[in-house]
Amino acid sequence: MSEQFIPHPPSPKDKDTVTFNKKNLAIAFLAVAIAILVIVIAASGSNSSSPATTAAPIVTNPPITAAPVTNKYDDYMNHVYNNSGQANTWTKAQLIEFGDLVCQALDQGTAIPRVVNLLSSYAKTTSDMELFASVLYGSITYICPEYKYALNEYLAN
Repeated sequence: MSEQFIPHPPSPKDKDTVTFNKKNLAIAFLAVAIAILVIVIAASGSNSSSPATTAAPIVTNPPITAAPVTNKYDDYMNHVYNNSGQANTWTKAQLIEFGDLVCQALDQGTAIPRVVNLLSSYAKTTSDMELFASVLYGSITYICPEYKYALNEYLAN
C-alpha cells in the first residue's frame, strides 16, 4: 500500500462544532418550547373535536332476600318483652296463655273496655299495668288482629 491512500485526520478548521453559547441555548430552548406547544395544541384539539365517551355502568338490583319468617306468637312475645319489664319474670308459656285468654274473651263477645277494666282490677302496681297493657295490645295486634279496629276505636275515645 502506498501512503497516498492513508486518510488523514481532519483539521480543526474542517470540523463543524457546536458551541454552547447564549445564542445557541436560546435557539434550543425556543425549539423545545415550540415542540411542546405543538404537542399540547394537538392533544387538546383532538379532545375538543370528539367528546370522550365512556360506557355507562350497568346497574343491576341486588337480589331481594326474603324477610325472616316469624309467627304471630314470636311477634307477640317480642312486643311484650319490649314493653314490660315484668314480662321477664313470667315464663313464655304463661305469657302466651295470657294473650290467648285475651283473644278468647274477645271471641266470646266481651268488649275491649270490659277486658281493660278486668285487667285493671287485678293490677296492684304500675309494673302490673305495663304488663297487662302490653299483653292486651300485643295479643290484639299479633294473635287476634281481627279486633284491631275495636282497639283503635277504644284508644281514640
